[in-house]
Amino acid sequence: MKALQILKPREFQIVDIPRPEPTEGEVVVKLEYAAICNQNDYKIFYGLYGDLIEYPCDPGVFGHEGVGTVVEVGPGVDSLAEGDRVVMMGEGGPMLYMEYVLREAGSVAPVAPAVPPEEAAVLELFGCGYHCLEIVGDLRGRKVAVSGLGPAGLAISQMLMLKGPSRAVGIEPSADRAAIGRELGLAEVYDPTTDEGMKALLEEKIDTVIDATGVPEAILNAMEITTKEVVIFGFTNKPFEVDQSKWFQKELVIKNSKVQTVDDLRAAVKLLEKGRIRTREFISGVMTFDEYAEAVEKVYKKEAVKILLTWEKPDA
Repeated sequence: MKALQILKPREFQIVDIPRPEPTEGEVVVKLEYAAICNQNDYKIFYGLYGDLIEYPCDPGVFGHEGVGTVVEVGPGVDSLAEGDRVVMMGEGGPMLYMEYVLREAGSVAPVAPAVPPEEAAVLELFGCGYHCLEIVGDLRGRKVAVSGLGPAGLAISQMLMLKGPSRAVGIEPSADRAAIGRELGLAEVYDPTTDEGMKALLEEKIDTVIDATGVPEAILNAMEITTKEVVIFGFTNKPFEVDQSKWFQKELVIKNSKVQTVDDLRAAVKLLEKGRIRTREFISGVMTFDEYAEAVEKVYKKEAVKILLTWEKPDA
């Protein structure tokens, strides 16, 4: 079977590796679509994580968002059957940039046949957002800002509306993404790169800022803007300095959100099945794995919200 392998920064190849066989408690899933991670893929492909990544990467690395169909069931699996469509995350088996993926049966989230696979392919991101909001806790009556309206911030914004905040706003310099945020229910979106935007944000007296940028400057801005709490969803490996006296004056609470559990992923699936979240607007295009470099570039240049990868031509 085919798999994508990153050999070194800005160089990849499609390799042939053995198709996996399931053992006790495992299933084999034929990948339908994998979604490029807007935070990890370009940093890994462009070598921006430094010593955190060892090249060449293993085949399949670092795909962790995807959907596929179960084609083989191992012994002891009674929760899944051949033909079931499932959403996958990074945990539970090898990473996803390959034709057939081995997964622990308990690590995937079944999705209803009526849900288009393209729309299900990005649900891993929503699972992470759901986990983030579980960490935040009760938001009823609180003012909340989401910083960074890329895919993660827009996903979090949608689910935030279900938590009943008294007011929800966005922090985003891109007019296009700000417009999507308003469409998804944010009361206002402010540009933090302008004096007017920062002044308005400070006047909002935000209780909780959720940072979905992974950018040190934005995280520092979040600490300025909030009155009580910052939740860091985005990841950065860059060190940055913080004025601790400002934390002290506000008795500031800092929380971190890493990755979802399978229960979070399944909760996101249920929200999509019930029509409580929308994912179609997130999909900017479908490309083949042979076009990986071009797909990553589109994400890096913010020419796309989410790009899906498939082994077959999208028009096939």
